[in-house]
Amino acid sequence: MMEEFEIDWIPEDTGAPYEAVEQEIPAHTVDKICKSKYGHVNWARLEKMTPSELSRNPCVIDYAEGIVYFKNKTLV
Repeated sequence: MMEEFEIDWIPEDTGAPYEAVEQEIPAHTVDKICKSKYGHVNWARLEKMTPSELSRNPCVIDYAEGIVYFKNKTLV
């Protein structure tokens, strides 16, 4: 006769709702990047800029990091 036994099922970790925590690049790091590329520290976070400000000032936008590097030392 067969003997019955219980099996405790332990499921694999399917992952809690893990979410990547995005951290902004610190300002002093962005200053160093901007200074090395353009010779000044005129930059801004993309979310702080309006489309009109971006259209009046030549810039390079790093969409991955959300940073606008302005090509000129001062804004127009």
